[in-house]
Amino acid sequence: MIPDEKKAIPWGLPPLRSEVLAKQQQQQQQQNAKSESEAHGASYNEVGHQYEQGSGPHGYMAVGKHASGGSAGEFMSLRKRMAVFVAGTALMSGAIFYIRTCMCDPSKIDPSMFSATTLGTSADTLSAVQQLLDGGFNSSNTVAWDRLAEMTDLYGHRMTASAAYDRSAAWVVHTANSDAAMHAYTEPVWVDEWRRGGESLRLAAPTRPGGYVSIPVLGLGNSVPTPRDGIDADVVPVHSFEELARLGNQTVAGKIVLFNFPYTGYGTVGRFRFRGAIEAEKYGARAVLVRTLAPDTSFEALHTGSSQRATIPAASVSLADANLIERMYTRARAGRSPDHVYPHVKLVMNSRLRPHAKQSANVIIDVKGTDAPEQIVLLSGHFDSWDVGVGAMDDGAGAFLAWEAARMIAALPRKPKRSIRVVMWNNEETFQRGARAYYVKHKHQIKDHWFAIESDSGVFDPWGLAVAADARMVKNLRNYGADLLKVLGAGNIT
Repeated sequence: MIPDEKKAIPWGLPPLRSEVLAKQQQQQQQQNAKSESEAHGASYNEVGHQYEQGSGPHGYMAVGKHASGGSAGEFMSLRKRMAVFVAGTALMSGAIFYIRTCMCDPSKIDPSMFSATTLGTSADTLSAVQQLLDGGFNSSNTVAWDRLAEMTDLYGHRMTASAAYDRSAAWVVHTANSDAAMHAYTEPVWVDEWRRGGESLRLAAPTRPGGYVSIPVLGLGNSVPTPRDGIDADVVPVHSFEELARLGNQTVAGKIVLFNFPYTGYGTVGRFRFRGAIEAEKYGARAVLVRTLAPDTSFEALHTGSSQRATIPAASVSLADANLIERMYTRARAGRSPDHVYPHVKLVMNSRLRPHAKQSANVIIDVKGTDAPEQIVLLSGHFDSWDVGVGAMDDGAGAFLAWEAARMIAALPRKPKRSIRVVMWNNEETFQRGARAYYVKHKHQIKDHWFAIESDSGVFDPWGLAVAADARMVKNLRNYGADLLKVLGAGNIT
């Protein structure tokens, strides 16, 4: 989902939109209270008293002669004036509080809070942004979800080079061409074909019925197969590449290495899946098992993904089974009971790889701009998936959100000045062949690509963008985000 060569998301889990709006409301209430307090403090001059900072009301003290030296009528007049002022202040403060907290729609843009970056934005552009926000808040708009559900229900996964990928791409092109102002088509991409084949893993357990335990296993993408009869070997658990190097050939050679590690984030532990086999083969390992790249709450889940192709096979096992194997190893080393045996497994994997197997395609959807149609704003997600699910989250949702964003923009009364292009990338999960093919075909137009974005971190409450741009652009994006997207709980830039 997040290629291993990319950095981990730096901000961690994004806040919920409800949390952001609650915080905004709290800040607004605090500001209202502060304004009301300041209004009371300023009122003492207006009721005939002269105060300076000190021990008087609200931290002020009186100076000079006032009501104490005047007549009773003057004193009564002052009391009345004070009462009227206090009542008026209370009513005004109450009205302001009501308008700000009760009448203000938190889903609307507030131009009074704009930064200098956004102040010059035209009214029709702000109107278009507000219409898009309204569309986002419209819970009855389920077009993207319905389409994603229909496609995945009909065709299943979209593994690179599979017939299901091609059928799914054709379905998107046909459906998108029924949307107003959209032109959908494909561009060719030559891809490799990796197929999983049959897989099994049996852990020797002399004290169990039958003498073994069958362990669920998933081969990692691009892995070589085992020999036809599989690999029988002891398992050595390690927790890092450094530990693997310390053990060296003396301990590792002829064995299967298990990478068992605490989950500290997808980007930080992904190296074990991607490079584990490459590192382990240096010390004579026969295969690697990699603990699934999932949080500790996913106790029995299996996670596949891309790996760097080595001369030894690589497969994924669950957190639960990785810990089982390591417990067996630890007890066997302690030697407290003859029942405590070193973990020994038989791994069978029948995967195969066909390089340059077939011509497949990227899916492209264009919305033509009005003023500068040659200039392109690119929205994207990758279209391929792995074969053990339907790829609804990784990354069907990202691709379909890009499609839906373009569809909503195309439906606005104000048409985009630049062209909006949606690209659903092929082969992102392994060799990035779709991105490479797009560059080769469009490299003469790269200067006309003004902005590009890919969504491939899951579909949760919006948080913001990780941006590669110069400091001025980052500042402008940060200001636009704060001014226009704060109502979504989004707009952060890093």
